[in-house]
Amino acid sequence: MARKHLWRVLILAVVAVIAVAGCGDDDDSDTGDDSAATSGLDLEGAQAQIDAFREIPEFTAPGDPVDASAAAGKKLAIVPASSNVPFVATIFEGMERIGTDAGLDVTVFNNNGTPAEWSQGVTDALSNNADSIDLLAGLDPAAISAQVTRATGDGKSVVATHLYDVNQEVDPNITAATNIPYEQAGRLLADWAIVRTEGQANVLLTVITQVNSTAPMVEGIRDEFATRCGDTCQITEIDTTIADLGMLQQQVQSTLTANPDINYVINLYDSAQAPQTVAAINALGRDDLKIATFNGTPDILAMIGPDSVIEMDVGENLEWIAYGAIDQHLRLLSGAEPTTTPNLPIRIFDETNVSEATAGENAGFGDAYGDAYRELWGLS
Repeated sequence: MARKHLWRVLILAVVAVIAVAGCGDDDDSDTGDDSAATSGLDLEGAQAQIDAFREIPEFTAPGDPVDASAAAGKKLAIVPASSNVPFVATIFEGMERIGTDAGLDVTVFNNNGTPAEWSQGVTDALSNNADSIDLLAGLDPAAISAQVTRATGDGKSVVATHLYDVNQEVDPNITAATNIPYEQAGRLLADWAIVRTEGQANVLLTVITQVNSTAPMVEGIRDEFATRCGDTCQITEIDTTIADLGMLQQQVQSTLTANPDINYVINLYDSAQAPQTVAAINALGRDDLKIATFNGTPDILAMIGPDSVIEMDVGENLEWIAYGAIDQHLRLLSGAEPTTTPNLPIRIFDETNVSEATAGENAGFGDAYGDAYRELWGLS
């Protein structure tokens, strides 16, 4: 994705278009919740979630204070999923700056996103006596399990950052993970569609199943529909790969033509899917259709407005993610227990508050979190 999640997809898959009921009990679909048909409509509950996540998130400490001085001089090696993706580069550049300020010796293994390079990155980290290794932004430990096992066997910490949902089980071979609330993001996308359609959502959902975060996000969407939309809402799902994203516009047009009753669109990944979806909607002249999406890519946020096809984006803050990743490594390198609650936030941006997000780099999340982390680490 132009600034976000293009880096996640590493394996090609067959493109499929699957119609499923998001919160009903149609014969050809499954929401994963047998109680969906008996659940009642809850517009107030959906609206309450939207209102809560429109606000600037407050900093919540991921754990007890950490003595950063106990980790001073120790080596952190970052192996990103790819050095060429701006989203990934922004996080590791932030980690370099923040980690260096905290007293760590930080290095980044530049690569083009291949498993062979990831393996070499971990091997180089071990050769350079790294004390902790970060597999960043989509690098699945299972893809280099031999190197990960060797690293942890040598007493090194291995952390997967920005890969798993906060409720997902992580690879047992790694030391810790710095997780993202993907499922919650999915719930917010569902809540938005429910409210905007007054509980009559017939949603087109575009997904990329190979992306690790897709499963928890889709689970959140389906469960939220089942919980808050009763048996009145439906989902039609398009699954594609990064290699086939050029086909997405035609897929969306074909699906909307075949299903003219679709009245809302959810794109899981904004910069990867929203531009093609907007083009499809415009080509069909479907002025009634709007989009809700996830990531908070600046170019997509800039498109939000009263007359835009894109109404809402559930955004992340990359600098806050970098702070959270360094916090995890400081805990491990200082001898503390890793946190399982990194508390990395997400925020809804729509026409009421998007100007805050487009005011500058990492805007829209306030500026208190940096000082809060430094105080937590004893550096203020």
